[in-house]
Amino acid sequence: MNENIAVIGGGQMGSQIAALAAMAGYKTNLYDENKENLDYRYKFVEENIKNLIDKKIYTQDKLDNYKNNLELSYSLKEVTEDKSFVIEAVVERFDVKLEIFKEISQVMNQEVVMATNSSFIQASELSKHCQHSERFINMHFFYPPIRMDLIEISFPDNISDNILERTKTVSKNMGRSVVVLKKETPGFIVNRMLAALVDEAYELYDEGIAEFEDIDLAIKKGLNHPLGPFELSDYSGLDIHYYAKLKKFQESGDPKDEPKAFLKDKVLNGDLGVKTGKGFYEYKKD
Repeated sequence: MNENIAVIGGGQMGSQIAALAAMAGYKTNLYDENKENLDYRYKFVEENIKNLIDKKIYTQDKLDNYKNNLELSYSLKEVTEDKSFVIEAVVERFDVKLEIFKEISQVMNQEVVMATNSSFIQASELSKHCQHSERFINMHFFYPPIRMDLIEISFPDNISDNILERTKTVSKNMGRSVVVLKKETPGFIVNRMLAALVDEAYELYDEGIAEFEDIDLAIKKGLNHPLGPFELSDYSGLDIHYYAKLKKFQESGDPKDEPKAFLKDKVLNGDLGVKTGKGFYEYKKD
């Protein structure tokens, strides 16, 4: 099936997911209500693709496909017209994602794939509030998508075989390694493993055992990790860590699951990591 793809959310994740789809040859629309941000992201990703061509990671045809197949949209209604495959990549909040899926699931037929990029909000949680629950699926990319060679796929028990196979096909056509989970679990494989490391690092920092820079250094030198847990948090987004912990705390009521105060403060202050230019560390803004 020759999919027509819509990506909802023009941030760092969504803009690069849309780029992967366009580079793979799919006609793709990228939606964000913020026109200035969307126009900026388009140019930013274009420069990144050029840089990867210079490094011999991509070839010129990828840039040509990006320019020829990607169209920017500033209306949610417009971006979902005549589409067969939707990938949502907005903020990691259940209420925001649900509002989008409730709206578009009412007007899009049961053949349309409804994929969320989330690894903590499961497709089954969204689908039970929407129409055609059998077409919802998790399609989890890693930041930055145009460089990271992995997509994790997770799905509810009632998924249709057609939806699953089409999601696997699109993922592989994007040139990514694909891991398919046998059943749903918050965090999937990578973030579930990462969460254990990050939680312990946060605990060490909260207890005053060491500064976060030293904890990162210890993990990099002692475990030979390319990035420390605080650096990883900044790259994946502190808001993602915060809302994932908050959701777990709301479900369990266990004080151990409550987000750390320092993490909450950063999120409420808008210091979300690389994407905002400041998290635990400071970064040159894109």
